[in-house]
Amino acid sequence: MRRKIIICIVLIFCIFLVSGCTKNKEVKTNKKNNNSGSNSLVLYFSATGTTKGIVERIAKNSNSDIIEIIPKDKYTSSDLDYNNDCRANKEQNDNKARPKIKNKIDISKYDVIYLGYPIWWGTNPKIILTLLDTYDLTGKIIFPFCTSGSSGIEESINNLRNYNSKLIIKDGKRFSSNTSEHEIIEFINKCKIEYNYIDKDTSKMNVNIDGKDYTINLEDNSTAKKLFELAPLEVTMKELNGNEKYVYLSSSFPVDSYKPGHINQGDVMLFDNGCLVIFYKSFDTSYSYTKIGYIDNLPDLGNGDVSVKFG
Repeated sequence: MRRKIIICIVLIFCIFLVSGCTKNKEVKTNKKNNNSGSNSLVLYFSATGTTKGIVERIAKNSNSDIIEIIPKDKYTSSDLDYNNDCRANKEQNDNKARPKIKNKIDISKYDVIYLGYPIWWGTNPKIILTLLDTYDLTGKIIFPFCTSGSSGIEESINNLRNYNSKLIIKDGKRFSSNTSEHEIIEFINKCKIEYNYIDKDTSKMNVNIDGKDYTINLEDNSTAKKLFELAPLEVTMKELNGNEKYVYLSSSFPVDSYKPGHINQGDVMLFDNGCLVIFYKSFDTSYSYTKIGYIDNLPDLGNGDVSVKFG
């Protein structure tokens, strides 16, 4: 009898272990499935692998999926020998050339597409035009990027915009083979700011100063967009010179500084690349600033620090 009881206890214990292991496996599987979705895609063509290297780094830092544009006829080294009458030369000189794409590409679930390609003859390879002919990218936000030893990306972007004016093609970025991680992250952050601004009223921004509400009329520049992106932002701004309140932020801003000569009461400026300033009195100055906007009817804020909430 005692032996039977011991066997029963052992069996129950084994069932418990099996059940526990099964549950743990189910939890791990569900977790993996939950992480599989992405709203952004890195869609790219790479003939030699240089662009692919940048693609993998952009995807990793932006949490994006990756799809390669695979040509039906793979490009060989002789196809890319620009010193001869090679295949790439013929395609780039032929306005009707549209190299066929081998794989099916599903972009339906993505809102943001990082579109990557090498620069050939100063512009995009013709297979990118095949992509635009084959798939409907209308409504997608497209951030182009390229790899190139010397040529910029500007001509290719202009060509793509002219080829299909209905597409939303933002300014892009050229990368070299020795691109730093900082450059990759900076590009992604800039793209995120641009994406978050689409379909939003970015001309104005609420600001609360010591419990009183005001409105900042924002400039149409990347510095103002950066501030908008950081909101809601609560800071303590320190007093300086009896005419301004300032705070040094941890984020670096895009800079387009100039010497205004005269500051108006209500001006919101950036000093250097991270010092945010609200001027509550007018005066002449010899310093350089980047204009962010202005606050209508801003009163004299008086001496002392102020609590400010942007957004």
